[in-house]
Amino acid sequence: MARTYQYWAVKDGEDIAINLTVVSFSQSKGNFSCRAADPEEYFGHCEIEWETKDDTSHLTESEIASMEEWLVNEHSEYLADQDYYD
Repeated sequence: MARTYQYWAVKDGEDIAINLTVVSFSQSKGNFSCRAADPEEYFGHCEIEWETKDDTSHLTESEIASMEEWLVNEHSEYLADQDYYD
């Protein structure tokens, strides 16, 4: 599964590329039923584990959360494309 994505961020006023590698990813869609036993069944869930060799120490928690949200969207789209073409 190790797929790498390039995320662009700003450090010291300069654009920098951060290479993010997806180590593991799991996602399920919720069924949006009022009979759902737990929130995960209702809303679904998404877990992503990533790694990078690039410096991310300058990113705030909010920026890392945004980066992870972007990564989830990119990887989900990639997997959907793979399902379509397979």
